[in-house]
Amino acid sequence: MKINSAFYEDPAILHINCEKPRSYFIPYSSKAAALSDRRESSSRLCSLCGDWDFVFYNSIAQIDDFTSSTFSPDADKITVPRSWQTVLGKDYDTPQYVNINYPFPVDPPHVPDDIPCGLYMRNVHITAEMLEYDIYINFEGVDSCFYLYVNNKFVAYSQVSHMTSEINLTEYLVLGKNSIKVLVLKWCDGSYLEDQDKYRFSGIFREVYLLLRDKTHITDIYAHSILDTGFKNAELIVELTANGAVSVDYELNAPDGICVTNGSIEVNGKSSFKIPVTTPELWSDEIPSLYTLLLKCGDEYICIFVGFRQIIIKDKVVYINGKKVKAKGVNRHDSHPILGSTTPYDHMLNDLLIMKAHNINMVRTSHYPNDPRFLTLCDKLGLYVCDETDLETHGMQKVGHWDAFTDSDVWAKAYLDRVERMFERDKNHVSIIMWSLGNESGVGNNQRLMYRYLHDRMPECIVHCEDATRRYTNLMNSGISPYAENPECDFIDIESRMYPSPEDCYNTYIANKRFTRPLFLCEYSHAMGNGPGCLYDYWKMIYAHDEFFGGCVWEFTDHSVVIGENRYTSKKFTYGGDFNERPHDRNRCVDGLVYPDRRPHTGLLEYKQVLKPFAITDFDHSTLTFKLKNLRYFKDMSDLDIVWTLERDGIIMSQGRFAAPTIKPQYSRTFRCDPKNVDLSYGDIYLNITLTQNCVTPWSDYGYEVGFEQLTVRKQNDRVFINMNEDGSVSSKRHVFDVLEDDYSFQVCLGDTEYSFSKLSGLITSIIDNGRQMLAQPIRPYIWRAPTDSDRRIKNKWVDEGYDRTSTKCYGFSLVKSSDTEVIFSAKLALTVPSMRPIMKIDTEYHLTTDKGLKVKYHAEKREGGTMLPRFGALIIMPFDNESLEYYGRGPVESYIDKRHASKQGIYSSLVSDHFEPYIRPQENMAHIDTKWLRVSNLQGHGLMFVCDSDNFSFNCSHYTAEMLQKTAHAYELEPLKETVVNIDYAHTGIGSNSCGPSLDEKYRLEQNVIDFSFIILPTITK
Repeated sequence: MKINSAFYEDPAILHINCEKPRSYFIPYSSKAAALSDRRESSSRLCSLCGDWDFVFYNSIAQIDDFTSSTFSPDADKITVPRSWQTVLGKDYDTPQYVNINYPFPVDPPHVPDDIPCGLYMRNVHITAEMLEYDIYINFEGVDSCFYLYVNNKFVAYSQVSHMTSEINLTEYLVLGKNSIKVLVLKWCDGSYLEDQDKYRFSGIFREVYLLLRDKTHITDIYAHSILDTGFKNAELIVELTANGAVSVDYELNAPDGICVTNGSIEVNGKSSFKIPVTTPELWSDEIPSLYTLLLKCGDEYICIFVGFRQIIIKDKVVYINGKKVKAKGVNRHDSHPILGSTTPYDHMLNDLLIMKAHNINMVRTSHYPNDPRFLTLCDKLGLYVCDETDLETHGMQKVGHWDAFTDSDVWAKAYLDRVERMFERDKNHVSIIMWSLGNESGVGNNQRLMYRYLHDRMPECIVHCEDATRRYTNLMNSGISPYAENPECDFIDIESRMYPSPEDCYNTYIANKRFTRPLFLCEYSHAMGNGPGCLYDYWKMIYAHDEFFGGCVWEFTDHSVVIGENRYTSKKFTYGGDFNERPHDRNRCVDGLVYPDRRPHTGLLEYKQVLKPFAITDFDHSTLTFKLKNLRYFKDMSDLDIVWTLERDGIIMSQGRFAAPTIKPQYSRTFRCDPKNVDLSYGDIYLNITLTQNCVTPWSDYGYEVGFEQLTVRKQNDRVFINMNEDGSVSSKRHVFDVLEDDYSFQVCLGDTEYSFSKLSGLITSIIDNGRQMLAQPIRPYIWRAPTDSDRRIKNKWVDEGYDRTSTKCYGFSLVKSSDTEVIFSAKLALTVPSMRPIMKIDTEYHLTTDKGLKVKYHAEKREGGTMLPRFGALIIMPFDNESLEYYGRGPVESYIDKRHASKQGIYSSLVSDHFEPYIRPQENMAHIDTKWLRVSNLQGHGLMFVCDSDNFSFNCSHYTAEMLQKTAHAYELEPLKETVVNIDYAHTGIGSNSCGPSLDEKYRLEQNVIDFSFIILPTITK
């Protein structure tokens, strides 16, 4: 069967026999049903979701004549909606993850001759009652284009994957059984405009349904509001379009359901009316007050939600309802580990609830409009939206002509079609505060045409386009006229950037008087793997400058296709290349704040803390008074309680609560904690301030922690031991040292404990306590970590310098001092690597005392010119059965120098097997900085304790070495060691977000050429 290639290879042919774009709404047969806002309850909607017959063709040239009366295929069943590549084991093509590169030869507008295709087929029973209506079919998302056949007659063609195509089927349907066939092509000319960083999935991936409309009906609704300068009076302007002359009754209900006004209007084609509202309840992310506009036209009821909200830019600052708000956002792709691009309603809702629960107030729909119900959820829950056009041409950068489509008249129609379909569908949503012209598509006149379209339809709108702003600035910086004097693009309303450092944000934009618009980071803090770090630095800068509007972290979720016998419970997450697809971009798709199954990464917990809606200032550690500032802009804090605990050395000494503090937005109030009979003169003392929900919300239960702050009352400078004797000793028995020597080693015996040191290696080779061996390998200095995704650039330098394959060289080992109560050994060590000079020279001292254990002291000097270290410390491998972990440090989640705000100082315990963060591509994880002591033991409490000497240390503890993590491609492929791997570290290099973002800030780099570090090892048995 010959399919007309003129349709799918011509940028001028976009839609055939499709309806003009309109706002999203569903007609209902009753007022109650309309007010329920549950489209499945509408008798006017007939869902076509479910199992369809499906035939997959590897090439369009193989398609049978499916319109023939003799066509009888051996069809499979496929669920609609779903991406066909996710039906594993059926050879329906393969999942393919590509970031920038086009997955086909770049020869626009042509696509390969052997386009894979899917033929969807089902029958629909049409009753006589249904035939009394106009019947439309709605496809909310089909990738990439489709041909529609009804009763074996061609009806329509459409493209633009992430937007609705509506077709009037009335004249094609008959009484009784009707055949519907949809031929979906994997690629079309529109695919050149859909080169987004995502899995390239195909098929009918959003819902399909029939709408039964009165013969004369409303075809479009545009409701927008105007507020006066004091927000005391408003007008709702409603523009209606109909396919004939109709009478429309209207009713506007306030958020509490009380009717504000009602009336009627005659519409013949187009008409409009205004509804005045006095003292309107304003919509914001914090108080998402929605009015209900109910329209009755003939036998149809239509309900849409409207909000009164003003967003303006004035003096380089974004104001929402007169307040200098901040965008605390994320980017979000449609992504489901089983269904692909299909995101069911509950799945979308869950994503938004996770965002709200983690103090996120904005989402950018990267890089295409979402399901229309997604925006209604944002309206209801209170999330700002940057609605992005289904447009990206990043692959053209790879062939040297990024602007090829964006500045081409040939493609202008396609560009305008995409922005028109987005705007007309979504124009009534109060949550949309910005409209985006797409992503990474170069710069050119077609963006200017899109900008004009948006401003013609909504003059007050804010238009975003990062490509244009960045490219204009680059031209300015290169001195190319006319941009040198004016760096600002003339078809955007807000300055937008991707991945600048906080310092660059200030120096290049905020402090640059040539920029007159607010700064918005549409992408920043790339959250790939163990990341992002440096979030606090960004938000310190954002809060400090009104003109810095905020930004959206890249991104919300890891994209993955899950495999395994039971895909519903499996944690076998894959990424690019795992299906042998070419080209691919490996694991850059697993770059989110949550796992594919929506378990939060520690990066999301970090972001939640950085975004917490309060700040504590003016803390007085002697009186335990502090000021709490409400960082909200519209809502007081009466929905929260302040819970405080006073802890000494990790133990709660006192606690209390301040119920429902009435602190106005942006105001502060002083509080004083009053611990009874607590001595504040000794120990490590912290005051923990936690704000918890005192009411139930859609995203949180009563008592949910919104955020916390840990305040230092007193720091204990001396070592802190657990089970310490009153005299400061750690042994309840008095023993003297017995030192034995042979040709190769020293043995030091102290009661039931024996330490062994090798003269050849200069290392501690054995610690035997009460007959139990505590070491599986000698303790050695160590600098390597399994590279994080943010290390992906620096790791090549690390490998080049041999950091990943060091061995220990001993130049000499000697007994310095030996007495009944004290033994000291000295070793001169080096970390060496073949073919290179030693990386470090390390003067090492082992100092044993009868009452303070074994101190390991390193004085390390790095070779000149060496790259910053991944880490520096000691590697200790303990034998099987050391499964119990307890520590006093920053926990319970992982913490690093630039990623620590989600953790707090305290005592934590777990099994070693549970002490692991299973990033999809294994990497460095679960370090804990500011640790004072750590105990690793068997379940009976017999093991080793590691204690800080003068400075706190960082540690890791798991059943994996860094080398195991580095060489293993997926978390599910890891085989844990029986042994327990402990790292005691002076420091780590920070995390950052250099997986895509800026280089790590210098202050977080481990670049010291000289390091002095010591810690203490103690055999321990829990009493």
